[in-house]
Amino acid sequence: MRRRSVLASAVTGALASAFAVGHRSLAQEATPPALAGHPLVGTWAVMTPGGLVPQTHGSDGSLIAAFPPSYVDPALGLAYQKGAHGGSGLGRWESTGERSGRFTFLQARSDSRGESVGTVQLAADLEVSEDEQTWTGTGPGVHIVVRDATNTVTLDHVVPSDPPMTATRMGATIESVMGTPTS
Repeated sequence: MRRRSVLASAVTGALASAFAVGHRSLAQEATPPALAGHPLVGTWAVMTPGGLVPQTHGSDGSLIAAFPPSYVDPALGLAYQKGAHGGSGLGRWESTGERSGRFTFLQARSDSRGESVGTVQLAADLEVSEDEQTWTGTGPGVHIVVRDATNTVTLDHVVPSDPPMTATRMGATIESVMGTPTS
């Protein structure tokens, strides 16, 4: 009897593994090949008018933007941006040309008591430099949509980027981001 239950467990585990591997390869096959070699793929040190916001643009079209955990909101005062690592925004990006793209991400917000106050969605267009080491925001500006905790739109506005967002590709060394540190 024990031998049958061990065998049944082994077969169940093998089938589960086979389905998991099959599912993973289907997901990989669904990755648009045009994004895999696009110059936006990578991790970037993005300078915005509000400060540094590191971003990762995945080859599958995913986007992660890491904002500071808090900021001063004109209406709320001190506001907190929820996320696993402070104020993360999760979203998608797509190619709009050989060296250009657009992205949008959604970010949850909370007040000083930790209660949800809604979300911020941001969208922008980008152009990568010829050497593929920097990008600059393009277009009329950054489109921002703010929703309250009931998902009601409280702001829908294109904010001129002046100065425009700029980004530097991050490498695996400290010097690749901000140059050689001085003590």
